[in-house]
Amino acid sequence: MQKLLSDDTLTLMQQMCFNARFLLKRNLVSLASFAMPMLIHSNSHPQLSVLACALLTVFSSARIAYADEAVKVDKVIVTASPFTDQDELQSVQPAIVVSRAALVRDRAASLGDTLSTQPGVQSSSFGPGASRPIIRGLDGPRIKTAENGVGTLDVATISPDHAVSSEVLGARQIEILRGPATLLYGSGAIGGLVNVVTDRIPQAHSDGVRLLLDGRLSTAEKTRDFGGQLRASAGPFAFTGEASDRRTDDYETTHGKLANSDTRSRNASLGGSYILTNGFIGVGINRFESNYGIPSPDAARIDLSRNRIETLGEINNVLGLERIRFSVANNQYKHAEIESSGEVGTVFRNNARSARFDLQTRPFAGWRTVIGADVERAEFSALGEETIVPLTNTKSHALFAVTERKFGPGRVEIGGRIERVAHSPDAMAAQPGRSFSLSSGSIGYQWQLDSNSAVSASFSHAERAPAIEELYSKGAHIATLTYDLGNARLAKERSQNIDVSYKLQSHAWSVRASVFRNSVKNFIYGASVDENRDGVADRVNTEGEITADGELLKREFKNVNARLTGAELSLDYAPTQGLGFTAMADTVRGIITSDSGGNLPRMSPSRVGGKLTWRGGVGSAWYADAGATHVFAQNQLASFETITPAYTRVDASVRYRVAFANSRSAEFYVLGRNLTNRDIRVHTSFLKDFAPMPGRSIFMGITATY
Repeated sequence: MQKLLSDDTLTLMQQMCFNARFLLKRNLVSLASFAMPMLIHSNSHPQLSVLACALLTVFSSARIAYADEAVKVDKVIVTASPFTDQDELQSVQPAIVVSRAALVRDRAASLGDTLSTQPGVQSSSFGPGASRPIIRGLDGPRIKTAENGVGTLDVATISPDHAVSSEVLGARQIEILRGPATLLYGSGAIGGLVNVVTDRIPQAHSDGVRLLLDGRLSTAEKTRDFGGQLRASAGPFAFTGEASDRRTDDYETTHGKLANSDTRSRNASLGGSYILTNGFIGVGINRFESNYGIPSPDAARIDLSRNRIETLGEINNVLGLERIRFSVANNQYKHAEIESSGEVGTVFRNNARSARFDLQTRPFAGWRTVIGADVERAEFSALGEETIVPLTNTKSHALFAVTERKFGPGRVEIGGRIERVAHSPDAMAAQPGRSFSLSSGSIGYQWQLDSNSAVSASFSHAERAPAIEELYSKGAHIATLTYDLGNARLAKERSQNIDVSYKLQSHAWSVRASVFRNSVKNFIYGASVDENRDGVADRVNTEGEITADGELLKREFKNVNARLTGAELSLDYAPTQGLGFTAMADTVRGIITSDSGGNLPRMSPSRVGGKLTWRGGVGSAWYADAGATHVFAQNQLASFETITPAYTRVDASVRYRVAFANSRSAEFYVLGRNLTNRDIRVHTSFLKDFAPMPGRSIFMGITATY
């Protein structure tokens, strides 16, 4: 790592770490006022400045004496972890749990935009209806999206204009595992996992009949967003029903309205469980619909629907085991791509099934172990004008195991997974079937500094099978303005990831810091093609013919070696009364280490941000915050990319909570986003030149529980 840093930067880091340690002992508010301006105004490379910010937290003594507070940070269980009792502090892998309260504040029309304020997570920003999460610079088929631990089983990875078919409004929490999550969730999670946890299938009795209502309006997007959830119990049974409706118009930017950026979505579900004394067994059904515009030159729309039936179950202390857990899901997905003329261009379908089973043993010789298996089947088809991927059946099946025990001042966690993935294209496609044998493993150690803080180090080897769009694409892809050529001879990706993290949860304080390096052999990406050898990338028409005025960039999927290096930091001080603050920073650099080198395309830019918070009144009835996030210019460019300018986004909010008897309450809130009305362009987006982010917007809403 030292090769990455200049002497001046090393000196700066040492000075920051020395001063940070002193300031932490005195007052962490002073650290915020010290570190944030230094990061924003430093003459050092912005990525290295953010890296220094993360490192100074790790270097700080873990045994700092903090001022006593009357409240402790709630420890939230990470349901996507292998062991049922692990919270964010105990997880060896860097994890974030986004609570329902935070989702009310950050909720957007898409999953990617909802999570884009979290450290290490940004958005593909392909319009408000279709944006996917990007974790540590990786997206698409490397980031798995799941609901209650089961994949969403849609076609969102095929193209950035395809939405993730999961509704955020009904989520209890969203869990983000940064770095490879392949051990439990397969090769599609080689870059991370986003797990939307819902109450669609209740896991415990409700406290009587409970009703949750949520509604909001906004100015720039003209949002009309309403939803509700009803929970009840009868004897040994528990029931949940929920529904939501979200509509937005073409949103306002600093340049006026952005055409074809409107969205409409509806979501409804019913679920019921039989609650046992030692677990539950339940079934849920869900219908999700979304119709949204793509704010690109061709002005297409997508009309999406999904029907999902799933079964979840968990039984504890049975057959000599601590826990048995299982899930089964059947997903019927369809979307139509509608041309600007109103005609249906292409219809995509994905009929998929997933089954998963795992059991957790009681400790044996100090070791406790989770052993499991999962199977997925998918039948993909695309019929119409933009049929660039043939009908393909995909099968995968896997076995995995994770075990842990205490060693010295901490504990070690070891895991492995073997997986088989097979793609079988339709015979008419004249493409070969491909099968891949994958093996992944990891080892990590968490050193428990005290009951509230820990340092974790982990190494993982993860493998990914090429996705069907990478193997078999052939044709014009209008959404990305490319002419894509798959490569049926692609090799599997092999990732070697090292991660070092520091975590603290103590009273009102919360600190997270991570540094990582991910070296990937046979990394798959779309490389520009120069068939006519004129020294520039070929521009072609929709038939793939080279023309001087061709609107499409011709690219071919290929294997290269790549390396991603970065860091993340989050710092929170949240007392029950009075002033608090939060701060965050993240950075990632992705380069190609084979062929002629260069940068990976559309890499996430470095960011740093912070805000002041205030809580007051009886029971902290009042809450207010104001802060800013600075996104640095992205000038580490791949071929044919252009620099994306820096910007600073200013946000604020005010909330007032009214409490009633029996834990009933209502919360009124006003949110202000991009209050300075900046022209925001997102480097990770294919549409950055066509679709800036919304301008100044005010949201007004209410959340009520009865």
